[in-house]
Amino acid sequence: MLRRKRTTHETNAAPRRAALTRVYLKMACPGIDQSKWSRLVDSILAQIDGAHHTLPQKKITDAQVVEMVWRHSQCVRNQTGKCPLLVFGRQLAEEINEFFTEEERSGDVF
Repeated sequence: MLRRKRTTHETNAAPRRAALTRVYLKMACPGIDQSKWSRLVDSILAQIDGAHHTLPQKKITDAQVVEMVWRHSQCVRNQTGKCPLLVFGRQLAEEINEFFTEEERSGDVF
């Protein structure tokens, strides 16, 4: 049975990824101070490795959902002066938040 020899690329993947992240940040954020730079490098590497889940998930409120729906609604019976619009904001907000929570857990992207 033949054993496949590990390449240098495979054995040095983590240090290489860290070095590339540091180089990228030096180019992208040249004026950042050392402590912020180090935290940013650690945070980016943790995100890449999937170990960093400390960011709080933003949730949409029912009032925000209703406002968005109202802004993007149009009454087709405007001549009569009546245009009832019933929006179940709480239920819609819960459904939107559930959708994005499931997406975050599964790692799916649109």
